[in-house]
Amino acid sequence: MQLKRESSILRGAWYVTFLFFIFVVLHYADKYLISPLLPTIRNEFKVNYTELGAIETGTIIVAVIFMPLWGYLFDKYKRPPLVALASAVWGSTTIVSTFSRNYAELIVTRSITGIDNQATSGLMSFLGDYFPPEKRAMALGILQAAETLGALIGVIIGLVIGTSFGWRSAFLVTAVPGILLALVIFLTVKDVPRGGTEPELISVRDKLRETFSISSMKQLLKRRSVLFLYLQGFFGVFPWNILSYWLFTYMTDVRNFDPESQLLVMLAALVAMVIGNVLAGIIGDWAFRRNRRGRVIFATLTVVIGLVFFNMAFLTKRGLELFLILGALTALFMPMAGPCVSSSVQDVALPEIRGSAMAMLLFFYNVGSAFAPLLTGYIADLIGLEWGIVTIVNITWSICIFLLFTASLFISRDIEWKKKVLEERAKTLASKA
Repeated sequence: MQLKRESSILRGAWYVTFLFFIFVVLHYADKYLISPLLPTIRNEFKVNYTELGAIETGTIIVAVIFMPLWGYLFDKYKRPPLVALASAVWGSTTIVSTFSRNYAELIVTRSITGIDNQATSGLMSFLGDYFPPEKRAMALGILQAAETLGALIGVIIGLVIGTSFGWRSAFLVTAVPGILLALVIFLTVKDVPRGGTEPELISVRDKLRETFSISSMKQLLKRRSVLFLYLQGFFGVFPWNILSYWLFTYMTDVRNFDPESQLLVMLAALVAMVIGNVLAGIIGDWAFRRNRRGRVIFATLTVVIGLVFFNMAFLTKRGLELFLILGALTALFMPMAGPCVSSSVQDVALPEIRGSAMAMLLFFYNVGSAFAPLLTGYIADLIGLEWGIVTIVNITWSICIFLLFTASLFISRDIEWKKKVLEERAKTLASKA
């Protein structure tokens, strides 16, 4: 009977993973299709680099404002209706942005699409309650691979639909499926107990009723490893945000690549990112099983290697082929820290505040990256787009390496702290039987 129940739970876990994978693919397609559309928008509204950067900055600022709310809601209430709500919000707000007729309207309407952007923190915490710690990075790696695949699909939609029918039509292609997916999630996804896959709580799974707790959140913020993981998030997303937003403009203005070559470079990079996310989940879980510090140490090494390949790609001027190869290698290592960092935060956060813990991580990600497109655009107007990108990426990734390494020094003792808290909780619940 127990074996049959575990098999049913596992099937449900992979079904939810599949649905969330589709959610994230479509959501990130909607989020990143604007990148190849920037030259078209620039020509229509007659704006400069700084003004183009402000469009994305506005979206991220709105996302940051709503981020704590999403984290709290996912920790306090039933989660399937919240995922469905996020899906419906992204579809409807994107439709609204297609009615923009000038730059001021576009920056406002595109900004409100950020309302649901960080509901993904809830998805990651929700998924964490479907998988045990030793398998969590794999599940989150798949979810984060969906981000990259979504970006790839968004780029294709932006180039193909945007070029043929205009940027407004491209927005509609990603908006409508979001509303349909909301209905599927609402009707078919079931909630699970918070913390039900933690080894210490499996025996009392059916008695778990914990929801958001201020006290638990305060305890989390005392964990040194988490604080360093949060701080690295502030810097770690700068390169991703800069490259995903500015790469097409860079290839147009600096490298003089034609549209076909640009698409080839982006396809190679995004495919490499999908592979990188999945590999990161597999290797991260393996490293965690060998040593509790393993995930964070592995994340640190991937950032070092990614930075080396980035500099080789951007500072070597030998044509399309070399840029494509070095860019793909950069893209392979660039996302690998993500699943490991997300899993490590969940390894320390108590189950009732996982959503808020992930929202806090994404808060640091987005506060830092909110100004990345704008700052890069400003520096590009001063010293050129290429050196603006290279300078910011090297500074932020170097800081990120130091912070990840420091987090690895504290992660083991913080995981042990959580283990003891959950063991005491299990004893208390068992005694009430």
